[in-house]
Amino acid sequence: MAQKRIDNRRDVLLLLLYSPGKGKSVNEPIAGRTRLVKMLFLFKMEALDHFRKGTQINDENFYSFFAWDFGPFSSQVYDDLTFFILRGFVENPDSQEESLPESAEEWEHWLESGVESGAEESEFTDYREEEFKLTAKGAGWVRDNLWVCLSDSQKELLWQFKAKLAGTPLRALLKYVYKQYPKMTSQSKIKDEILGQYVD
Repeated sequence: MAQKRIDNRRDVLLLLLYSPGKGKSVNEPIAGRTRLVKMLFLFKMEALDHFRKGTQINDENFYSFFAWDFGPFSSQVYDDLTFFILRGFVENPDSQEESLPESAEEWEHWLESGVESGAEESEFTDYREEEFKLTAKGAGWVRDNLWVCLSDSQKELLWQFKAKLAGTPLRALLKYVYKQYPKMTSQSKIKDEILGQYVD
């Protein structure tokens, strides 16, 4: 049987969820959709070139982001999470992390733009702060079909990336994105608020 090739954005999402994080255990949860969107944006901007060797991942088959009310946004991330939740690959229990107003507004924007996954919209109407991790089924599939395709350096990159960003306070993560990628904040409603916090 031919080994699966890592060749699309969903593979990277699953690998990021499966990867160890700060606690060095596989499948550590990532808190919040907003955090996950910003992590995937930073992965595209800062890690993808280093990660993609030996894969078929490129800018065209990775997530597309646009400047929106709260910085870089991609409804594709929401679509893919919904796709995997409905197929039993990802679970999304409530998070203990504080919910920010921008997280709820991003959720509303996704709902208004239409659910592309084929799910009934009524299933996804109430916003709640969630954390995301693979189910046992999802983790087993990623381990056997994707993780084994990675080099040691790719695994190390994912671990370092996840350990750093999944443990950073969300507002601090947003500030980093806003400072490093100002073009993606041109439409932001909270730019002054974010950049005014956390004195360097």
